Amino acid sequence: MGSVPEGRHTVIIGGGVVGFCIAYFIASHPRYNRETHAVTVLEASSIGGGASGKAGGVIATWADPSCIAPLSYRLHCELANKHDGIHAWGFRNVFCADVDAMGEAVGHATFEDSHSHFHSHAVSTPSSSHYPPDLDWITPDKITSYTELGCPENTAQVHPHLFTTRLAELATERGANYIFGSATKLNYTEDGTKVKSVSYARKGTTELMEINASDIVIAAGPWTTNILPEAPIKESRNHSIVVRPRKPVSAYVLFPELHPKIPQKRIPPEIYSRPDGTIYSCGPSDTDVPLPKSTDLVEVNPEICNRIYGDVSSISQAMREGDIITRQACYRPFVVGRARDIGPLVGPTGIEALWLASGHDSWGISNGPGTGKVISEMILDGKASSADVSSLDPRLMLQKRE
Repeated sequence: MGSVPEGRHTVIIGGGVVGFCIAYFIASHPRYNRETHAVTVLEASSIGGGASGKAGGVIATWADPSCIAPLSYRLHCELANKHDGIHAWGFRNVFCADVDAMGEAVGHATFEDSHSHFHSHAVSTPSSSHYPPDLDWITPDKITSYTELGCPENTAQVHPHLFTTRLAELATERGANYIFGSATKLNYTEDGTKVKSVSYARKGTTELMEINASDIVIAAGPWTTNILPEAPIKESRNHSIVVRPRKPVSAYVLFPELHPKIPQKRIPPEIYSRPDGTIYSCGPSDTDVPLPKSTDLVEVNPEICNRIYGDVSSISQAMREGDIITRQACYRPFVVGRARDIGPLVGPTGIEALWLASGHDSWGISNGPGTGKVISEMILDGKASSADVSSLDPRLMLQKRE
């Protein structure tokens, strides 16, 4: 794949939800012609193998950043309607709430910090609500407060792995393709002002290959700095479990704060009931193990997963009596030196033909479609028209690190 076909060749580094949303929206753009415009996704290990397959999957208009979340939510709804997302990737509207609860706390008691949650909470002021009667799989006498963050009119959920893999299929149906290989370096013109190709090692080999490109988009999440060291992206590991209860539970996404009998400490798990009859829960971040080379090398600590189960089952008999069917871990990317409500880095880097779409923190699933849409417009139209994402311009942060 050394030559560029007549027209354009967009190479997207990263086969997660953001990467394949970009591929999908480029291949769906009115200006796209599959005869003259190639789109290639370069993925190191497996499609949706990282947080794109292991996150909770809540999507909302009230997510951060506010400049792109409403657009992305609308696109999620349109995609679900167009491609039968209800059956294909578990799309459904849900209630979402902050919950204070008195848990038994077998572990994970932690002091609050800026990246302790897998999901940040609403950017808008939540409203206090009465405890809903159909939330019967959480023990009522354990709950001290229930504050609604979202309702079915502005909040929904998807199964992240099913969504990502289906978007990959839809993108390839429209003309995109993907290669399994690890990007090793970007190659520039002699004066360094323009990127011209990416070198990579095909999966399972050490042979280096090169793809010429008219545009390169880095959507590698926490692995962004492997290919663009100057990007202010760091990573945080999160463990999660999936429990199969004995009977179906109502549709809720909950952000509990468990208050154990430990002064000034608290436990922030998250709990998502899913349409497939399972319950997903993740715990706070940890920095015990550095970022591996690829998603298939992420280490899972069974003890941490058991702590999550102990924490959440202390307020839910349904989870306590259920079976743990999955123990997993992933890394999520966040932007260093930026408040999380400002958002990821999406747009041009200052190097001609090089684009960045990374640092989505806890909202990668939610904001994947919006990111894909605006990047497709930047590349094919010369500017983003669906949303004003000027605050997400990577150049604002990259210049600070020069």
